[in-house]
Amino acid sequence: MRISSLDVHAFQAVGYLAAHETRWVTAAEICEHTVLSRAFLVRVLACLVRGGVVVSKRGSTGGYRLARLPAQVTLREVVQVLERPVAPLSCVSLSAPVPCVHQDDCGLRRDVFTELRDSTHAVLARFTAADLATDLQAGRSYSPCLNHLWHPQQELAAGRWARV
Repeated sequence: MRISSLDVHAFQAVGYLAAHETRWVTAAEICEHTVLSRAFLVRVLACLVRGGVVVSKRGSTGGYRLARLPAQVTLREVVQVLERPVAPLSCVSLSAPVPCVHQDDCGLRRDVFTELRDSTHAVLARFTAADLATDLQAGRSYSPCLNHLWHPQQELAAGRWARV
């Protein structure tokens, strides 16, 4: 799994909702306190609502809230609701597996990639929206994370990887 800007933004939005769990929060308020554009945030929130992580309420007293207590919403669930694969390769994906011609006899797949997938699932399941809220309440933003996302084509173009 590679973390994307979608994941980082969703974590920031979920963390904000978790930090304000006792009230309805508007999309405008989340945008004001994060780097999210309103159009992008509304799409992220729609995915989270469809996936049952967030609930929404229309009207002047409406907004968004987590569907459950922050400690009950795992990062694994957030990533899965965004329909992000939590696997290093499609042949070991649980959500969207793509069969491989060597699926039954590939030691690397069986021994390494499956364990990477399972370990990633376990780590994401261990951390919750409550952990994200703790960061937010301490004044930490995930915006700097966006500068550290992997961009393989840019890395190659910049000569950071040895060419074969």
